[in-house]
Amino acid sequence: MHRIWTHVRTAVALTGLAVAAQGWTQQPRPDPSLSVEDVVRAQLSGFAAGDEAGIARAFAFASPGNRAQTGPLPRFAAMIREGYPELLGHQSAELGPQRTDERHTYQAVDVIGPDGREHLYIFILGRYDTADCSACWMTDGVTRRPANPDARAL
Repeated sequence: MHRIWTHVRTAVALTGLAVAAQGWTQQPRPDPSLSVEDVVRAQLSGFAAGDEAGIARAFAFASPGNRAQTGPLPRFAAMIREGYPELLGHQSAELGPQRTDERHTYQAVDVIGPDGREHLYIFILGRYDTADCSACWMTDGVTRRPANPDARAL
């Protein structure tokens, strides 16, 4: 009986590893089929995880100019931890109004941080052609706004 349970535990562990490996290879990354909302949600999902893999997931959607300013990944992670700690491990995030001009789309996001307080952000995205993706939405920057009704207007 002990051998059966050992085989069952091994099978479960291997299945878990296979699922984890499959999930890792299917992490969201820039793709022309993704909308602005999809990109922002993918980044928010990474930030909500609050770990290195989640921060890397968010960094994958940084535009080339953003990467040049905030990268490489360890520098980006430190910037997020120090400048935007309420994004890491946040309780919830709700997409708000959106505005587009000739170069960018601005997506308002209302975040409830791990401390239970409300924080308002504007994600600024543009379409980019890179070696890995043509006409993909990528994030140029994120700004913090005061969490009040007037700040929600784009």
